Amino acid sequence: MKCILAITTIVALAAGACNKSINVKSQTDINTINECEKFQGNVVIDGISSLDTISIDNLKQISGDIIIQNMYNLQTVSLGKLASANSLKILNNTNVYKVDIPSLTKVSDFQVIVNPNLKEMNYKNISSVDNFQIINTYVSELGAFTAPSVENIEVLSNLQLVKLDFSSVGKASGYINIANNGKNANITFSSLTDVGGNASFADAAALNINKLSTIADDFSLYTNSFKNLTVGQLTEAQKSITLSGNKFTSISFPKLKDIGSSLNIANNTNFKSIDKNTFPELTTIPGSIILVGSFDNITFPSLSTVDGLVGLSGKGRLSCKDAEDALSAASNIECELETIADDSESDGDEEKSSNSKSKSSKSAGVSHSVTFAAFFGGAVALVAACL
Repeated sequence: MKCILAITTIVALAAGACNKSINVKSQTDINTINECEKFQGNVVIDGISSLDTISIDNLKQISGDIIIQNMYNLQTVSLGKLASANSLKILNNTNVYKVDIPSLTKVSDFQVIVNPNLKEMNYKNISSVDNFQIINTYVSELGAFTAPSVENIEVLSNLQLVKLDFSSVGKASGYINIANNGKNANITFSSLTDVGGNASFADAAALNINKLSTIADDFSLYTNSFKNLTVGQLTEAQKSITLSGNKFTSISFPKLKDIGSSLNIANNTNFKSIDKNTFPELTTIPGSIILVGSFDNITFPSLSTVDGLVGLSGKGRLSCKDAEDALSAASNIECELETIADDSESDGDEEKSSNSKSKSSKSAGVSHSVTFAAFFGGAVALVAACL
């Protein structure tokens, strides 16, 4: 009889331990959690210097959060049976090198941030997630990702990571931000149609966004190494489009009709011509146009409205007069273009005409206090802040 009562008491205590949040203080607390298959509440493991290994391999489901952070002696994490959690956050663990979560499929908030020595992160298939963030790790490979929709995706500063396959994702209700991963990073969003926030892609060797049709916030591409950019299905960008520091030789937005704010194309050193195929359907830009580079030609065949400042600078075969003719829809133009001679010029030197260093300002009866230099300075500061 006494044995039965003792067993009943232990079961009751274990059941009670599974129904309340816990701030782990020692291995004893981890052993208690390991008695649970389901856990109601949060598990927080924060700054315990005595632990170099965390193994919670019996837990299958947690209604709250698992947070493992500031564990500077921690080396491995094993959550062998964990299939679902409200959130899993592994943050600021400088020596952890392996995280094993092979059964995880469903998690609302997945954050693996500032684990600079993390080389192995083992999960087989995340099929349901809202917020997915992997920032500042040493991982070279991600597990399968089959979620059809997400809120946010952010993958930053994982210098060994070269394959980022999110081909299952059709919609992102929030933002997508991917930058500073492996130098040959291949980014795939082959099913993506709609982004509810901003979309920013940087430092990629290849990018597939062939079905992207709408973006509700800013759309930015920085310092990418692939040569040809085609965004074939995009019809509307509700805020700005910025293309800066890329190695593009050609750019094509064949269906884009409206930009909600501004268009910024700057310092893409191999991109020489905005031709009739670059923005063939673009009609309206209520904000500014900033063009900086070695342009030989500018053509906007359908552009009818530009309400903001147009700023042009750089050195190419394009003159200010030709640029102003091409941008006749704009009434406020600041142009500082240095025009070089055509290849057919026998001496190969810069033109000696007045177009060699042309500078002009066009304003249709309105005064403006913002100069192009000041305006573009602000634009550069904005770009730097985004990076």
